Amino acid sequence: MRSRGSVVFSLGVLFSFACVLLTASSSQGAGMSAYDIVKKSEDLLDQAKDSQASMVMTLVNDKGQKRERTITAYVKKYGKDASKSIMFFNSPADVKGTSFLVWTDEKKEDKQWLYLPALQRVRQISASGKGESFMGTELTFYDMGSHDVDDYTYTLLKEEPAEGEMCYVIQALPKKVEFYSKAVIWIRKGNFIPAKIDLYDKKGEYEKQGRFSAVKNIQNINTPTHNEMHNVKNGRTTIIDLKNNAYDKGLKDDIFTERYMKRGN
Repeated sequence: MRSRGSVVFSLGVLFSFACVLLTASSSQGAGMSAYDIVKKSEDLLDQAKDSQASMVMTLVNDKGQKRERTITAYVKKYGKDASKSIMFFNSPADVKGTSFLVWTDEKKEDKQWLYLPALQRVRQISASGKGESFMGTELTFYDMGSHDVDDYTYTLLKEEPAEGEMCYVIQALPKKVEFYSKAVIWIRKGNFIPAKIDLYDKKGEYEKQGRFSAVKNIQNINTPTHNEMHNVKNGRTTIIDLKNNAYDKGLKDDIFTERYMKRGN
């Protein structure tokens, strides 16, 4: 069975707080291939049945000026390879009431919807729109989706420290180039939580770096609570700090609907 929602490539998952990696400090990586390491990292993802959190999103421009947004996010699993997630923008006034819904199914392409209260309509994100910036951030709609771990080939390049911990450094090349031509991922040796990722655009030029830090053990789940995406080309950075994380609260299905998008959090 093909698996979707890789911890490495589903940046939306990492940035929307669902990096729910089960504590694995006793795991050993000796003799593991690059694919094994990535797959283990993925297999430790989404241990909770559902997740919820408050988020502070900070947009930093190339001059260092900052704008803050507050967001509430929810994720729920439906079996092993399907999930639904929704984000509600709560402040400031120019984004308040905006919501973003994603349905993921390993047998189908992701479905994404964006609700803009000023227009009072829900827009479904088309395949051609996946490369657009998500709400003016350094993440795209493609980043906010899930991607198949088996759509890449992996090479273990070396081991070196990142975010203060020894990591496996793995190169991932897509079998079909859509948005990124290459990713280099630093995966912590101790618990297999990603620490850093470098992303290269279609032309092979270095474009972005993601960093995942401030790992906290919440309900026996290791969760990176400070996450950054820096665009090396335009100098802008998107930071997401997670607050009030909670798992397995028994979220209702009606949260993850177009009707609920318009209702707001």
